[in-house]
Order: sequence, then structure tokens, then C-alpha cells
Amino acid sequence: MSSVHKVYVGKDNSAVITCPRCNRVKSTIVERFRGARHVIRVKCSCEHVFDVSLEFRKAYRKEIKLAGDFLYLPQLKAGGKLVVTNVSMSGLGGRVSGAHNLKPGVELEVKFNLNDVKNSEIRKRMVVRLVNGNYIGCEFIEKDNCDKALGFYLMP
Repeated sequence: MSSVHKVYVGKDNSAVITCPRCNRVKSTIVERFRGARHVIRVKCSCEHVFDVSLEFRKAYRKEIKLAGDFLYLPQLKAGGKLVVTNVSMSGLGGRVSGAHNLKPGVELEVKFNLNDVKNSEIRKRMVVRLVNGNYIGCEFIEKDNCDKALGFYLMP
């Protein structure tokens, strides 16, 4: 079975696809796949057929498992515990503990420490964009001093 090749989609909805057999490169518009299929089968002019995973995300997302806390904004009132399961420069995803009343549009402040050499503290204001049971997906509201540590942490 062949592997799936990841291709990042540009702001103009174009993807540059390289054939793994002959190394031919082709740029194509993939807007029609946004929000639907993200894995497509491609046939190169050399007749090689391979699968491509289209990555529409704006920022690289790293899978992690770090404990954290969140508070409700704007009053910084009691929130709860969170396990951050993925993070990028633009947001994070995670699982909240126990019952909650989170819904899209709610603003939070999250605090957790990276498992880097400096054990860097990340404290960010964010807005909930997705709630699926105890899983939440959030977008950071602002850029701040944490961005440098997070940027280094996300480097491959």
C-alpha cells in the first residue's frame, strides 16, 4: 500500500503536487475540495497513481498532551481543567474535564506549560470555535509574548 503525501494549500487555493515516482511538479487549484474530501487520488502524466492529503490549515498543528487550566473571560471567573491535545500558532484543541457550558463564541484564558527545555508558560486569550462533547477547538485572540516560545516549540 502506498503512503499518502501531504500537500499544503496556499491562500490562493493552489496546491503544488510532486509525483513521488518521476518528480514532475504540477500546481493546481483545489478549492472544490475545501470542506469536503481532503485526500485525493492523483494520476501523473507518467501514469503513476498516488494519494495526496490536502492540508487547508493556516498553521502547522502539533499533537501534544499537556495539562492546563482555563478561565472564563472577561471576568476571569472559575473555569476548569483542560488537557491540550494539539497546538498551533493560531489556536489549540483539547479536552475539558467534567461537565461544562462551553459553546462557540465563548472567550477564555488558557494557561499551560510546554514540555520544552524552559518549561515555558503559555497564557493566551482565545475564543471557542468548536465544541464536540468534551473536546474544544479554540482560536487565539491576540499575539503576545508567548508567541516566541510557541514558535520555537512548533519548529520541526
